Amino acid sequence: MNSKRFLIKLQYLGIRFHGVQKQPEHPSIQARVEKALGLKVKTRFSSRTDAMVSALENYCLAMFDEEVEQKDLEESLSKLPPDIRVLEIKEVPEHFTMLAHTKEKEYHYYFAFNEESLHPFCAPFMTLIREELNLEVMEKGAELFCGIHSFINYVHKPKPGTVFEREILKSEIVENTELAANFFPKNSYCFKVKGQGFMRGQVRLMMGALFRLGMGEITLSELEKSLREQDPHFVKWAAPASGLVLHQTKLE
Repeated sequence: MNSKRFLIKLQYLGIRFHGVQKQPEHPSIQARVEKALGLKVKTRFSSRTDAMVSALENYCLAMFDEEVEQKDLEESLSKLPPDIRVLEIKEVPEHFTMLAHTKEKEYHYYFAFNEESLHPFCAPFMTLIREELNLEVMEKGAELFCGIHSFINYVHKPKPGTVFEREILKSEIVENTELAANFFPKNSYCFKVKGQGFMRGQVRLMMGALFRLGMGEITLSELEKSLREQDPHFVKWAAPASGLVLHQTKLE
């Protein structure tokens, strides 16, 4: 039996989905893609983003145990809802796997602070912290994440055998110059973080720690300590999902 594999590059607005992975009785990106394909297909994604998390660049590997033509896939995927967009489809060798070929991922987290409220249309794109934040100390905190560290304090419900040591290639807080709309606040910011791979909830927990740092709830020394060893007293706070975007995925 001939089998075929296709790599689908896509982007989506995550606000109404319960993440990428299929879940009973809840809408997901994976379920929508498989429904659109309408064939006996198995799918694997380069990133299984959480509920309400959006993506500008994620990849889906569609695996078929039968002959399938690319033009038929293109026609089927054109039936996806408007909040899921296919950017590219290409056939890949039978030995291609997502795990082996995903090289880097970059996430962006958008936020504003010191505002009473935001326009409701901002809800899918950024998080509001109503308190004043010390942006300067948050920028220093973001720099501490760079390099190889233990992120045992930055994972949600790890599975047995999880490798907590991870390398962060980029971690910075900058002004938001990428997302723009006339209903956005005058000032908004973006936490950019890049690595080979991230554990469940890791980026949101990193952002939560930076928010706590900016509010004066923890110090730079405490943040630095949290990257060396497991700390039962380190309070985990996952930042809301709606500010998080999978910005880019690099494949080998």
